Amino acid sequence: MEKCRKQLPKFYRQKFLLVLLEVFGKELKKMDFQKYLFLYQQLYRSNNPLYYFVPYKYGPFSFQAYADLHKMENQGFLIVEDTIKLTTKITNYEFLKKEDKKAIEDFYLKFKNLHGRALLQYVYEKYPYYASKSEIRGKITSKEYMQIENTNTEKSLFTLGYEGITIEQYLNMLIKNNIHSVIDVRKNPISMKYGFSRKTLKNALENLNIEYIHLPELGIDSNKRKDLSTLEDYNVLFEYYKKNVLLKQKSAIERILKEYSKKNRVVLTCFEKDPKYCHRSKISDYIENHFGIKVIHL
Repeated sequence: MEKCRKQLPKFYRQKFLLVLLEVFGKELKKMDFQKYLFLYQQLYRSNNPLYYFVPYKYGPFSFQAYADLHKMENQGFLIVEDTIKLTTKITNYEFLKKEDKKAIEDFYLKFKNLHGRALLQYVYEKYPYYASKSEIRGKITSKEYMQIENTNTEKSLFTLGYEGITIEQYLNMLIKNNIHSVIDVRKNPISMKYGFSRKTLKNALENLNIEYIHLPELGIDSNKRKDLSTLEDYNVLFEYYKKNVLLKQKSAIERILKEYSKKNRVVLTCFEKDPKYCHRSKISDYIENHFGIKVIHL
């Protein structure tokens, strides 16, 4: 029985998910849903995607879309089981942007008869990068379509901030740089940005065979970060940090060196996009200067 709700979800991207379900008959298998959503972004929204994707167990996967579906399930818009079932009546698409309104109809006509294994094969062969982590790609497509993964094993210590990017964009940067271990140097690994709180991030990384390590002792207390506005303010803080925190955390530095020695390609991660405004650059500077290790800021 359908539930009518007067108010649709808050975000445009979530409304689009409901329309995608409506267009495809109100019900889709979870794997088909992710692949249709992926194809739509690639074909019609490549310059301004609603969702980003990462190579995963069964091909392209959006963690944000997965989270949005479950949020909307809790709100009563749909049911997520083996299939995703729309329980909300979508009678018109007035809220869709003009470009999406026409594109979604074209998309349905083009792909309505492609589903299951055939849909997977189409995606894997057209976008081989996104099949690179699939557990079933050998059963779905031939070797000629299998993209060679990044096998660069040159020892490097990377740093990366997640400011301004999605969890999928973040994970893609790790995959494309063949990074095997993420060392989180935040004091408190909690984020309002989806995907970057410790539990969610750790789970995503481990499912991609990337190790997650948290070293809170290398973080900076949040109260020390208040009222920072200029680079000079940050530099004053980082001088304090070097003298009162970093130089006293030899065991944490040794842990990084051990991981680097074992995994070859390791990344220090925190929030700020620009390493000049993040203490991770002070950690990497220390390691580079004292141990001669190559550092790359992503």
